[in-house]
Amino acid sequence: MPRLLIPILALATVALPAAEGKGRHHELGQLLARQVVDAGHILEIRAVQGSSGQILVRWGDLDKAVGKGGGRFDWSGSASGDSVSLVRTMAFESGKDDKPKAKAIDRVVDSGSGGGVSWSARTSSAWDGVVLQARSGSSVQIQAGPANLSVAVP
Repeated sequence: MPRLLIPILALATVALPAAEGKGRHHELGQLLARQVVDAGHILEIRAVQGSSGQILVRWGDLDKAVGKGGGRFDWSGSASGDSVSLVRTMAFESGKDDKPKAKAIDRVVDSGSGGGVSWSARTSSAWDGVVLQARSGSSVQIQAGPANLSVAVP
């Protein structure tokens, strides 16, 4: 059984990222900015299709870099700019399924007071993110974990 499992896992490691890259990202909207932090940790910002002034800020560990070093990667950060507010979170885990009295793994710290949004978030091998609303044509600065990006909001 182990001899069969190893080739299947190896194939999945190559095929799944390739499949994700083919045709699926365009459904998320136009890529505005992307930063690769290290060994596969990625922060990217996309325009939300059909929504003026909305952007998707998402972060993840696409190459399973956390698995290589163990643990979870801290993406805590913030977004600031002209009238930035939270629309919704994407794939935030509550932590409540793991332990009854556990603190939330991912949470919004500030949802838009003072023109900014901040969050506390960690990932292992998946995407998390936030959808933000900002004034179209304005600039939004994003800091998440060690990554920093600035984009013009379409």
